[in-house]
Amino acid sequence: MKTTTIDSKDVMYKQLYKPEHHRSDITGMVPVHVLVAEKKLGRPLAKGELVHHKDFSKLNNEPDNLLFPMSRKDHQQLPEFQARFIIAKGLYNEFVEWWGQEKIRDKANVEIKTKERELVKLENEQERDKKRTR
Repeated sequence: MKTTTIDSKDVMYKQLYKPEHHRSDITGMVPVHVLVAEKKLGRPLAKGELVHHKDFSKLNNEPDNLLFPMSRKDHQQLPEFQARFIIAKGLYNEFVEWWGQEKIRDKANVEIKTKERELVKLENEQERDKKRTR
């Protein structure tokens, strides 16, 4: 079973080809974080249940990095609660400084991310071509 990565709305997820899975997309691919969460839960994720990457790295699918099951509403409210936590703990100035440094690092990594996306798109196309010939 080949692992691939998909670029969806500038978010990259590792995926596996599992066309029989209830969460597979039209190409038969399932995000690895869904599979990890279901294995840890011992059951399939129900409709409407989501998985959140705690460190925001969509490529880090370690069980300790995943928060699940989570409703869409809770997932959408997460940034607000994170902001409240930062303010309540008096960490706002530290956060702003960290964020500025992260933006500089991200800008420096744009070229690397662009090349990585090109390679991922090529790999996805190759995986889909293999699927079509099966």
